[in-house]
Amino acid sequence: MVFERRRPLGEFHASLRQVEEGLFRAEYSGEINPDNPHPDREIPDYHVGTSAADVKIWVEQMASNLGYSQVVWEELPQETSR
Repeated sequence: MVFERRRPLGEFHASLRQVEEGLFRAEYSGEINPDNPHPDREIPDYHVGTSAADVKIWVEQMASNLGYSQVVWEELPQETSR
């Protein structure tokens, strides 16, 4: 069996937030068909964990396994209290 090396998919964009004390959530878009991406087929996805560092590692490993060259961590807007 011969495996073909795919070209990198580029950057994988994700954001990280603390949901509550000791609970962190990384949010990112999933793609129904990564071989032929299109914005209309993106679906929201996330990963939750008890450590920000562990959640980031999980997302970065997943993105790498999918063929992305790096994860770009985007800042979320600050929540304001009313």
